[in-house]
Amino acid sequence: MFSPDDQPLLRRTLGRMDEAWAAFRERAQAIPVQRLDARIGTDGWSLKQMLAHVWTWHDLTSDRLNAFASSGEPAELQDDPDAINARAARTAGGRTTGEILAGMEDSYRRLRREVGRLTDAQLAANDAWAATVLAGNTYDHYAEHLPDLAAGR
Repeated sequence: MFSPDDQPLLRRTLGRMDEAWAAFRERAQAIPVQRLDARIGTDGWSLKQMLAHVWTWHDLTSDRLNAFASSGEPAELQDDPDAINARAARTAGGRTTGEILAGMEDSYRRLRREVGRLTDAQLAANDAWAATVLAGNTYDHYAEHLPDLAAGR
C-alpha cells in the first residue's frame, strides 16, 4: 500500500480536504443547537437538513470511490442529484441534531479513509474523475455551504 507521503497529489488532496473540513466542522459545531432548525433563506432547507445533505454526499462519495478503486472505472451516481438531496433533507427530520453532527463527522472519517487508499495514479485516471468528484463533494462543497452556516449564528 502506498503512503500519502509517497503520493504528492494524494497528500495535497487530503490536505485540502482536511483544511476545508476543519473550517466547515468548526462553524457547524459553533451553531447553537436550537438554531439548527432555522431555515436557510426564505424557502430553503433548515441548517440541520443542509448538514444531513453534506453527510449524504460524503457517504455517496465513499461508496463511489470504493467501487472505482475496485474496478478502475468511474462509478456514476445511481440517482438524480435532486432526488438524492430531497431524500437527505427528509431523513434529517427523523434524526436528532446530535445524530446529524455525529453522522456527518463519521462520514467524513470514512471518506478520508477511502481517499487515503487511493494512489496518485487513481486520482489522475479517467481525466481526474476521482479528484473531480472529491473536490465537488468535499472542499468545494463546504465552500458552497459556508454562507449557509453563517445563517445559524
